[in-house]
Amino acid sequence: MAIPTGRNQRRYERFTVSMEVELVYPDETTHRCTTRNISEGGLFILLPNTVFPPLGEMVNITKVPGQDINTELPHDTAVVVHKDDAGIGLAFVDLDLGSFE
Repeated sequence: MAIPTGRNQRRYERFTVSMEVELVYPDETTHRCTTRNISEGGLFILLPNTVFPPLGEMVNITKVPGQDINTELPHDTAVVVHKDDAGIGLAFVDLDLGSFE
C-alpha cells in the first residue's frame, strides 16, 4: 500500500496567484508582498529580504486594492505554518465568533 507524501496530502487544491497583499504582524509592522499561490486553506507569500515571523505567529492579511485580479482572500487572519528561503506559508484561521453571541 502506497503512503501519500508531500503534495498528495494537501487538503485543498492550490492555485498559482500573484497578487499584492499587506501582511500585518502583531506588533503592527506591515509588509507589502506578493502571493505565490493560494488555496481555501491558506497561501504562500514571497518575502524577499525580510525577517520572517516565527512559526505559530498570527498575522493579518489584506489584498491591496486596485489590482486587476478577481481572487479574494477567504479570511484575513492566518498563522505561519511553514518557512523557506523564499517566504512563508500561512494557514487561514476563521475567527468568526458569531456563533457564541
